[in-house]
Amino acid sequence: MKYTTILPSEELKDLISHFWVCTWDVPLEKPNNTYYVVGSSLAEIVFAFNGNSKSSSFLFSAIQGHTHLANQYPVEGFYHLIGVSFHSYAIPCFFNIPATELNEKFMPLSKFLGNEGTMLNEKFAMASSTEERINMLSDYFKSLLRQPKMEDQLIMKAIKAIKNSNGNSKIEALSQEFGLSQKQFNRRFKEFSGFNPKTYSRVIRFESVIKQHPTTSSLTEIAYENGYFDQAHFNNEFKLFTGFNPKDFWNLSEQNN
Repeated sequence: MKYTTILPSEELKDLISHFWVCTWDVPLEKPNNTYYVVGSSLAEIVFAFNGNSKSSSFLFSAIQGHTHLANQYPVEGFYHLIGVSFHSYAIPCFFNIPATELNEKFMPLSKFLGNEGTMLNEKFAMASSTEERINMLSDYFKSLLRQPKMEDQLIMKAIKAIKNSNGNSKIEALSQEFGLSQKQFNRRFKEFSGFNPKTYSRVIRFESVIKQHPTTSSLTEIAYENGYFDQAHFNNEFKLFTGFNPKDFWNLSEQNN
């Protein structure tokens, strides 16, 4: 498997984490009939093909919401994916809906976007290169920024504070800092992140662990550095988010690279 990431433009960098391309070797591997999802603060739009050549057929597209649970979805067998990963708090900005509407969702893009999704599918199917498709996606998201959108600058600051602390911020202190009751803070936070503050913090902390490996080979060290009470707590949390224990998850990742 070959996995490549592409950074977004300056205009999109605060809302989009990255574009990405993933390709499997057609002669050596079986087609992928399952789409795996792990806990993530990011939502994704993905386009699937049966290969990575100009003659390859477009198979399907889907939008996957942010989630704190691992899941698996049956799909038409693919060898090539092109996707975009955007922060859950970008959902109100791009689509003018609460982030909660995409929490743990996996659905066809045409169902979510209607005619716009159908048109994107048609353009993707007709495009002749990955670069053209990434530019197409970039232009689409730029166009969304010019439309009316939901905004909550206060909560955006709180979300970024939790991200910057790798999920180790004190939630009660944050709500007091922004002059909100705990109930108000939780409601507004969930609307813009898709998670309640504590769950969002857990997901961000998990993502911090993923980013740190393979900088250290000690799982215990990773756990303590990221605020886990002990190895057992770390293992339980990791299995909830990925469906695997840490060693099996990273062994699987290495096999796929």
